[in-house]
Amino acid sequence: MQGDDGRGLAIVTGAATGIGRAAALRLARDGFGVACFDIDVDLAEQVAAQIRNGGGTSVAARLDVRSADETAEAFGQAVAALGPVRALVASAGIIRRTPALEVSGEEWRTIIETNLVGTFLSDQAAARLMVGNGGWGRIVNVASVHSVAPGHGLSHYDASKGGIHMLTRSLALELASHGITVNAVGPGLIVNTRLGGGPNPDYVRSVVPKIPLARAGEPEDIAGPISFLCSPDASYITGAMLFVDGGMLLTTHN
Repeated sequence: MQGDDGRGLAIVTGAATGIGRAAALRLARDGFGVACFDIDVDLAEQVAAQIRNGGGTSVAARLDVRSADETAEAFGQAVAALGPVRALVASAGIIRRTPALEVSGEEWRTIIETNLVGTFLSDQAAARLMVGNGGWGRIVNVASVHSVAPGHGLSHYDASKGGIHMLTRSLALELASHGITVNAVGPGLIVNTRLGGGPNPDYVRSVVPKIPLARAGEPEDIAGPISFLCSPDASYITGAMLFVDGGMLLTTHN
């Protein structure tokens, strides 16, 4: 199956909760078979089961995206189970709020290796499979408003998400000749996600009044744009960062 048919296998990392979960469910509704990967395999399997119960096709497995070998093996197993990969949503990520002067080397490496290295390894593994199958595919990386705007206590997170922004542009340039588009979404304040334990309620209350659309986002608000970037309608878009933030970057970024 090749071309802008909007079907085939979609791989979603970080699929157990939040944006990854919403993206997996949305892509299943779009007609993709979905491989749900997460370090929390029990929750990932719950998402896969929900897809199957709704008439879709899905598998789930544990994946630590920091491991190149584990990522390549997991993606290969997904292809063996569900067919050629046509889309990747690299959503796995973590966040910590620690003043820069207090960040340990271990904490820095954990954030960078999970968010930036993990995104690269996922993109690379998926692109290799796409190219090996004759080319064509969609890669969508989950970045952040913090790809371009700094936040207090987020030096490592900001660096990782800024790196994802440039990684997206670089891979878009390299992979275009293979018919593979690479784009990113940049979520703003998103609630009902377990990232970092979820947003602090006091922080949410302080930021929402500054957001032009006057509300925090939900994971489903990000899943829709991800679906678009995986669709035939986005066939002429690559290297783009789509900020989905309710206008947050217009007024605040802290």
